[in-house]
Amino acid sequence: MSLIIGLDHVNLLIDAGDDALSRARAFYEGLLGLQPLERPANTDSGRPGAWYQCGVQQLHLATEKDASVVNKASRRHPAFRVADLEALRRKLEFAGIEIIAGNRFPGQERFFVRDPWGNRLEFVERFSS
Repeated sequence: MSLIIGLDHVNLLIDAGDDALSRARAFYEGLLGLQPLERPANTDSGRPGAWYQCGVQQLHLATEKDASVVNKASRRHPAFRVADLEALRRKLEFAGIEIIAGNRFPGQERFFVRDPWGNRLEFVERFSS
């Protein structure tokens, strides 16, 4: 039996600054539709951030000086499972978000985007065989 039973949350870094959290709300809540969560005041980093519910998992955002510089050079990413990939693609394209194609794999369709801080995000729709 595995001691690991699932993934609880993913933490992404966004740039520090006065408008970082309002921009995060616009992207993650407004555009992607994630449900905001109350974030404890005593996080380990002590920096501002935001938490979101994402299915049974959570997405955490934390601010850090010049995070976008590191993010834009990285291929690390969370992958979000979606119910209608094409509807999400249209919504993101309408908002001016660049869609980045991913390799095709059996039983799924997917693409990537970069958030306003350069975090690479994958969106996946899986199909029954």
